[in-house]
Amino acid sequence: MTNKTICITIFCLLNLIVNGQNLITGSITDQQGEPISGVTVKILNTEIGSITDAEGRYEITTIFEGIQSLEASFLGYATQVKEIDLSQGNEFNFQLKESTLELGTIVVSATKKEEEIQKIPIAISSVDAASVEALQIDNINQIGRIAPNFKTYDDGGGTFPMIASRGIFTIDESPIVGIYVDDVPQFFTYSFPALLDDVERIEVLRGPQGTLYGRNTLGGAINIITKKPSNQGKGYISAGYGSLNQTDFSAGYGGPLVDNKLFFRLSGGYQSRDGYINNVTLETNNLLSRRVINGNIRLSYLPSDKIAVTFNSSLEDRESDAYALLGGFGATGAVIDSLKENAPYEVAFNTQGVYKNLASNNALKIAYSTDKFSIKSVTALQSNKNERTGDEFDFTPFDLSEVGDTERTDLTISEELRISSVGENSFNWLGGIFLYRVNTDVFSPTISGADNAFFAASPEDAMQYPYSTIDETDQQQSGIAIFGNIDWAITDKLKFIAGLRYEREVFDTELARFYEQNGNTNYSYPPLGLIPQDFDADASFEAVSPKIGLAYDFSENAMLWANLARGYRPGGINSFTADKDAAEFDPESSWNYELGIKSKSANNRGKLNLTGFYINYTDQQLFTIIDPTTFNFGRDNIGQSESYGLELETEWILTNGFKAIVNIAYLETEITDYQVFSFVGELDNNGNTQAYSPQWNGNIGLNYDNNLGNLRLNVNLDYQFQSDMFFDAENALEQEAYGLLNARIVLGYQQFDLSFWGQNLTDEVYFSYGYGVGGGALLASYGLPRTVGTSLTFKF
Repeated sequence: MTNKTICITIFCLLNLIVNGQNLITGSITDQQGEPISGVTVKILNTEIGSITDAEGRYEITTIFEGIQSLEASFLGYATQVKEIDLSQGNEFNFQLKESTLELGTIVVSATKKEEEIQKIPIAISSVDAASVEALQIDNINQIGRIAPNFKTYDDGGGTFPMIASRGIFTIDESPIVGIYVDDVPQFFTYSFPALLDDVERIEVLRGPQGTLYGRNTLGGAINIITKKPSNQGKGYISAGYGSLNQTDFSAGYGGPLVDNKLFFRLSGGYQSRDGYINNVTLETNNLLSRRVINGNIRLSYLPSDKIAVTFNSSLEDRESDAYALLGGFGATGAVIDSLKENAPYEVAFNTQGVYKNLASNNALKIAYSTDKFSIKSVTALQSNKNERTGDEFDFTPFDLSEVGDTERTDLTISEELRISSVGENSFNWLGGIFLYRVNTDVFSPTISGADNAFFAASPEDAMQYPYSTIDETDQQQSGIAIFGNIDWAITDKLKFIAGLRYEREVFDTELARFYEQNGNTNYSYPPLGLIPQDFDADASFEAVSPKIGLAYDFSENAMLWANLARGYRPGGINSFTADKDAAEFDPESSWNYELGIKSKSANNRGKLNLTGFYINYTDQQLFTIIDPTTFNFGRDNIGQSESYGLELETEWILTNGFKAIVNIAYLETEITDYQVFSFVGELDNNGNTQAYSPQWNGNIGLNYDNNLGNLRLNVNLDYQFQSDMFFDAENALEQEAYGLLNARIVLGYQQFDLSFWGQNLTDEVYFSYGYGVGGGALLASYGLPRTVGTSLTFKF
């Protein structure tokens, strides 16, 4: 230690004695005992930290006392977390190992506080920024590559991303798995981010998360944490090109505006690609093309050790030529399979549409901490504008039904206020309140085309075509939730966990349906039921979501845990119907029973987690025909099911630089109650398998990371697989078992990375998305064919 360092340390100690603060110091070295400079050292659940100097030394001043968790992280080394006791001293040293030699400690914020993932008694998986790149995760549809029994499916247009977890799924705009971006919930699938860049980590929580996350987490939750501003100036620029003329560009830079006080980070990205579906009727080949551009700004202000203020703002604009659904009304599974076999990537539409979406997300977070408790406020303002231009609706070459120029806008304001204990105590607690309000306006025309005249009952009826059915909807929904959670260490080995959440939500909907023909918006024709209608409807829903659990530490490296939790998704009012009696639908819920074990090897070169579960899913909301006489669609509570299964997650360092991941899941589902009236009469689906529920699924991954002289080589192979599954409750539309092989090779030299990537390398032809509507229609969308490409990244 130099004389300068000694003097600074003595001065800091005298200052701390006067101001009642604690000083944490230490050194960080590698396995050879050499100091490592630039290591980030941070007290978990705070913004308090430091960076090691040229001698590997760090100093942190803090008001906190007692037992805390201290994290040390640096690129190329395995992250370490130490539990420190400030009453026993203030010198804490780390010896870091290269990440090719051991698995790093993964820290997540899944329980609304930062913890080691292997110490949290829930089924959770997480990947850091390097793994996000290696797995080629750049949108929501690819997050299913992370965890077993948690699958994501590409709907083609990006408006209704399909997320299915343990036999629970939905195809509508209200998510069944909650998406949180930097602590802010995304209320609708429209608002899900379409381009994931500048991401720090992604956390996937399986099973209901109603206690801490609330509404729309019946099947789990996804936490997306973006890179935070810091006291170090760092940035990157990346550009790439690939199959289907895919063009990628992203950049980001952050650093201090005022040293140790005010920090910023700017980032943005652009991605576009051509379509891969041919429309043989219009002789086009651009269906399912996409373009997305986004920009993000993050500011962080630390006026003192007690206060942290963060402001995040993002804007994303996306466009897609969609949809390209195969099948339609009256289609059978055999017909759709035949088309896939004999004429893949082809549809025959007389029209095709364009989807546009503009999403703005803004959040202000304020945290205040003392040595006894911490208070955090998250205030968010989100706006979303979704436009749909002239989309096919009958999925045939004929002019029967078409979606006109549709517009939907959502404005959401929310506030979450949490108060919690600090430090690592025998009794930890958290409580909070969540408030929100959403205003939604929808203008939705559906055009009944001229070819309907051929099926008209009379010449007068035939003369009415074409005409438009126009729905204008104004909806407000507001809610309040009060929640709390505790974990109590009964003994050194046994912990008790309990949580409770109460929610109340209110819906208010005004809908007006009118008809237009040749510019006449006062048009009506009673013989075809074309009579203008309107209604006002109110509804309110309440729910209590409890959770209890136990965790037992067999040793420092093994834990047995069990949970019982209730999940909940609110009811609502359908905006697709003018029938007030059919408009309202009730909440759905589930009871989830879990038993699991988490373990890692003593040398931290391997981990194995195993989870078993059983779910009783009641009042399932399904998108169906709610009135066959008027051909109205909407959500209705017509389902009940059970599911159970096992999930195995393993990760091993086989040799230095060579890592393997094996995730395997087994899933059994059964529909226990599902009877509905449709065009073909009463349907009884009891005993059928839930949709989007492959019996076997998972992934196998291999990663090799090593230095070759002045070059760094990283090779990643990932194989995603699943067995047969159905897309509908009638079990009429089946996707046979398939696997997707993805690969990425990176050559690094100094600040440059040159990568070569490929997805679906075996060029599997498969359906990535599909659904059925009450026995009256079957529809499916093709997944992406083989694509390859390259990119160049410069980091500075």
